[in-house]
Amino acid sequence: MRLASQPEVVADTREMRRYSSAIVRQNLEIRKVRYDMRRLRCEGAIVEYRSDGTSQCGELSAALTRMEANKRALAVKRDALRFDGAGNNPARERLLAALEANGCNADQPDTAQAPALPPGTISRPADPTQTTGETEGDGRFRTFAGHGSLRTLCVRTCDGAFFPISSNTSPLNFRRDAQICQQMCPDTETELYYHSMRTAESADMVSAETGQPYRMLPTAFSYLNRPTGEKPSCGCDLPGYYRKMQTHGAQNKSPGSDKAVVEIGKSESARAAADGSPAQASTAMPQDRPYDPKSAAVRKVGPTFLPTATSSIDLRNPALPGPQPLQQ
Repeated sequence: MRLASQPEVVADTREMRRYSSAIVRQNLEIRKVRYDMRRLRCEGAIVEYRSDGTSQCGELSAALTRMEANKRALAVKRDALRFDGAGNNPARERLLAALEANGCNADQPDTAQAPALPPGTISRPADPTQTTGETEGDGRFRTFAGHGSLRTLCVRTCDGAFFPISSNTSPLNFRRDAQICQQMCPDTETELYYHSMRTAESADMVSAETGQPYRMLPTAFSYLNRPTGEKPSCGCDLPGYYRKMQTHGAQNKSPGSDKAVVEIGKSESARAAADGSPAQASTAMPQDRPYDPKSAAVRKVGPTFLPTATSSIDLRNPALPGPQPLQQ
């Protein structure tokens, strides 16, 4: 009860987001400077100098050094805000230290342990296609298989462009999503990233394979620097992927799978056709009979709407000169 009565200070997330946005903008400026240095061939053996002995490459290099130092300073301030408040309450820190010293935070031993494997035996990795149980690990994403609070994104490592793959997913589906990502972008190097749908944004995603943040990718946000209308150096074929999936689904469809009506009562000819015996009914088409309106036993109600042949209008030979009267 003493620990619960001590207040716990939470970091200011608004300031953290402000510093994170500043780091993103600084990364964009750094990439612009590096693009200018590559355009001027500053890393080559030949460098152009002005009449005063200075070069544009030297100015760009100095600006790049200042920008990288500023980015590191912003990252330090952001990380300091993340852990801010940890030491602002000495009483709470003493209670936590006492709990740790007395072993109160030790992990509870499992009641049922798996039998030990013989020395030298390689354990088989968990099957990612399982749909029962919970995920193993540190418990951060412990949830039912196939359902979680993560969003996976496919990232092209050539220019940093990304698009979503799955939502409300769990780490059990990372291998499947990575395969889908590669199939959507054939002949292009891709990597699967993820982030929490509750707190994080797409810019805060981390690699599902290495755990490194997206911002540490050398080509992160590089697609934003591409001029408008310029074709990217690498790309994805999403329409081709969906066409392939539709074709694959049509090939795997079993015969009669689209029949949604169950026939309970069948005629004799239908049963004979189902049994493979020849049908008794004749297959000849019926002959058309000539239509006789006098023999049609149809009750007629109301006046005749169509005019008779005697009251038809002859525009070439009018009955009277001048404007013609209305025909009855």
